[in-house]
Amino acid sequence: MSRFFRVIGLLMVFGTGFSPFIAQWLWDDPFMVMQAWWFKPMLFGGIGLLVISSIFGTSLGQRKIKSGLPAVGVIQSIQQTGTFINEQPEVKMMLKVSRQGRETYDTDLRTIIPLTSLSQFQPGAIIPLVVSEKDERKVGLDQHGTVSQEHMQQLLNEKMMQQGIAPEMVDIARTGEKGLAKILDVTPMGSGQNGNIKLQLKLSITKPNGETFEVITQKEILPSAMSQVQQGHIINVFYSPQDPSKVALALQVQEQQLNHLFSS
Repeated sequence: MSRFFRVIGLLMVFGTGFSPFIAQWLWDDPFMVMQAWWFKPMLFGGIGLLVISSIFGTSLGQRKIKSGLPAVGVIQSIQQTGTFINEQPEVKMMLKVSRQGRETYDTDLRTIIPLTSLSQFQPGAIIPLVVSEKDERKVGLDQHGTVSQEHMQQLLNEKMMQQGIAPEMVDIARTGEKGLAKILDVTPMGSGQNGNIKLQLKLSITKPNGETFEVITQKEILPSAMSQVQQGHIINVFYSPQDPSKVALALQVQEQQLNHLFSS
């Protein structure tokens, strides 16, 4: 329906705008058309239809994607379209979308953002989304909490496994015992997968009951996390109760690390 209004509006605006040239060519009098009773109603009516189609299209698009599949988007670019609804700007965002069981893909989203919230929607920001079940290219902002913390964690786990982290390590991070580890030694082992850095770590781990044990383990670390993995540092870890030598590191996750995972 919005497309129909847009086409009719364009025809009306184009027709009235071009009619003086036709009058000049036929009768050498462009003002004859411009002073006709129908000229202004058609011109302003066409402009009105273009505005209505824009508003109608935006609101209809939002209704179509109020619910759907949970996903996460990383904003690649954002710009205002020039349309305002209730004095709030419409923006167009180019997104990289991640959802479970699907490779990351690109799409765009037009939506209304309150002026007070624009600072939260900048390139690199991670936003929760809902994806249409019929057309994955149609996405909307998650305004009803569809993307839960559990969904985020499951998606993050999936992305970590895609980056080469063993499923066993992901499971230990989810269900293992938490402890504190002092890094006794760090030995570089070269480059890992996807630009990661492979390290051999010697850790002294303290259990919640105060017992300590030492572990030598090899891990692949994002370059941005290297500052956290230095000799003498104390870090959080998770270890398997059945086999304490199996350890998952619980490093502080920075926004750029999440961007890297959700954009890859």
